[in-house]
Amino acid sequence: MERLRYIREQAGYSQQDLADESGVSQHTISEVELGRRKPQGRTLRKLAKVLGVEVADLRGVPERPPLGPAPPSQQLTLNGELEEERRAAWEAAVEEARRLRETGRAQMWKALSEWRASKQRGEPEAIRDKHLVEMGVLLKEAYDANVAVGGAYMQAALKQSSDAPLPAYLREESGAATDFYVDLWRLVQDAGLSIRTSSKQAGEQAGEQGEPEKRPTEIVDDAAA
Repeated sequence: MERLRYIREQAGYSQQDLADESGVSQHTISEVELGRRKPQGRTLRKLAKVLGVEVADLRGVPERPPLGPAPPSQQLTLNGELEEERRAAWEAAVEEARRLRETGRAQMWKALSEWRASKQRGEPEAIRDKHLVEMGVLLKEAYDANVAVGGAYMQAALKQSSDAPLPAYLREESGAATDFYVDLWRLVQDAGLSIRTSSKQAGEQAGEQGEPEKRPTEIVDDAAA
């Protein structure tokens, strides 16, 4: 893939530099540039992110003529590239959601435990607040992952056809992301803490519904106020 080598060199990256920044091995980058390996969408997304370009730029997808429709052969190429990039975005959303599930609950428990211990020791509020901030960051990340995977599932469902069937894993991953977010939300609530969202009323309503419709903004200890 000559296009990758050209963009990499223009950006001032060696193959090893790009490997270090993207997490893609130097061997893989070399093989792709030499045309010996066809990169997966996930690999291209990682490389494109570091290089500050779109996946289509790395593939060298030709631009559409300024006037008139694209030739049928070119339109097929464009559609194929867009579909592959879309699926790569879905995979990236799922990968991030899975990463959070692997460690997020343990991190939330740790932050809650440290907050409780700090409160029992009677430490200054500023010290306890750092644990609340950590919990808030985790909850925001879980919310964002839930929205991203849910959006991918809805997008895939709307575009489902016999030629491009709905990826079966998206339904399962969307449910898992929602369950994980609700689990973290309830852990915080069960500790007696309040979760504020971008809507003041959303936090109160969420106690009955299990999860809010708005993105969480912070976690507060009302008892310390």
